[in-house]
Amino acid sequence: MRAFIALLLLLPSFSWGETYKITNPGVIFISQDQLKLNIQKSGSTYDACKNEKNTLLEFIDLKVFKDKRGAEMGDVIRLKLNPLLSKYCSFLISEINQENEKIISIKREFIEFYIRLANSGFLLGWHKDNNDSDHAYATSISVVPVIFIYSQMKKYFSKDEQKLIEKMFSDLIKKNDYNLNTSSVGENSSYANHGFYTNNVKLLWSIVVDDGKMYNSSVTYFLKQMKLNKTKSGLFKFDSKRGECALHYNLHGLSPVMSTLWNLNLQDLNLYNTKINGTHTIDEIINVIIDATEDPSIVINENKRQGYNQSGRKTCASDTDVIKVGKFEIRLPYESTLWFAPYFALSGKEKIKEKFQNSFLLSKYYYDGHADSTFISYFHPFIYLDPKSNGPINFDTYSKISLDDLEF
Repeated sequence: MRAFIALLLLLPSFSWGETYKITNPGVIFISQDQLKLNIQKSGSTYDACKNEKNTLLEFIDLKVFKDKRGAEMGDVIRLKLNPLLSKYCSFLISEINQENEKIISIKREFIEFYIRLANSGFLLGWHKDNNDSDHAYATSISVVPVIFIYSQMKKYFSKDEQKLIEKMFSDLIKKNDYNLNTSSVGENSSYANHGFYTNNVKLLWSIVVDDGKMYNSSVTYFLKQMKLNKTKSGLFKFDSKRGECALHYNLHGLSPVMSTLWNLNLQDLNLYNTKINGTHTIDEIINVIIDATEDPSIVINENKRQGYNQSGRKTCASDTDVIKVGKFEIRLPYESTLWFAPYFALSGKEKIKEKFQNSFLLSKYYYDGHADSTFISYFHPFIYLDPKSNGPINFDTYSKISLDDLEF
């Protein structure tokens, strides 16, 4: 009997099978106080809000377009909602400058907007096909800034308002759970990076609402997907099957991967030094992807080893730069490479920074508000700091590298 009672006393410590713990509930990317401090220390208060237009939130039209599919759906959501970042930046500057009237006005504006957003059904009303991952991908790639700002402003909402808004985000997470299965993003899919984007949002939301069960599910999924994606070279397996677009999608997947690693680190789960896919550390993965932009034969040879997923070929933009290596064609990446900021802030690896700086990728190191919104790149100079200087990440030189500069 005593042994049985002792066992019962031990049960709470297992948290019903939860292996991973949320140690810093409510905080994703950076705390509000630390963000304000970093902006203040930078001396760039007046330049901090230069990206995105500053608009009155009441003028944002929350109309859903049922005819939009895939990337078009995400573009509409992003263009409508990304201006919240500039408004939030104005709020932070007002707090730094102690402009009380403006602080109160912007608080009220945010509260009214989030209530309107929840009541409108805007985030939940887009078309979804259960046989593809487009809805989950498009909404997940666009909604992170909205969740981030809510997490930082949550304390200003009443309990009833929080309940309304959190139901909206929770319903979106549930709606997109269909994407986190093998038929959508597994071995026979073209869209493995979609799983990383969808799961990243699930992870972030679990931290905001301190949901240990959801958090464990998300961490477990992430680690499983990383191991399923291991290859001999260190490139991502599923996206390396995508022929002409294989290099683009290997880079595209780094945005949600780095967002996840950054936020796990904030929860005292440091995966940086581990063989994260079973055979390679994140240093080794980043290193080989940078190498592949300089020597595309790396991704071509991995594609040959893995075989070609025909449905995933030529799905990236057709108007991007193209290089040819023998009979093979590779489309160069055309999205922001600001994923390097959270990577370097975690690693501090100067040799890899130098390699990145000397590669084609540096020319794409700027805010574009698309995939890079997955890690709140709007505030990247104030979130992701150089571990050595504890200031913004700077590069010694900047020179746009053209195709003519590359040798194959």
